[in-house]
Amino acid sequence: MCQPVDFFTRRGVSVRSVPEHVLEKARSIICRLEKGIPYWQMRGKRLHRDRSVISIPVGQHYRLLAVDKDGRVSPRELLSHAGYNNRSRHF
Repeated sequence: MCQPVDFFTRRGVSVRSVPEHVLEKARSIICRLEKGIPYWQMRGKRLHRDRSVISIPVGQHYRLLAVDKDGRVSPRELLSHAGYNNRSRHF
């Protein structure tokens, strides 16, 4: 099995200062997305300001931001809830 950071780096997903258990959960979510499971089955929601951006909860304190381009959901960034709140203001 690869190192968690390698998994995210190969997919272009930004992760900074995230605990190991959150990385494991995010990895599971990304694998499910790659298998074609719809984001809404993981409680993901589109942002109101930019409907192409999807927020998927990763536990209670983290969010995985993904982008829907031509029907394909691609994870981009794993953020703490506070970081997500700051970031989502720009969408």
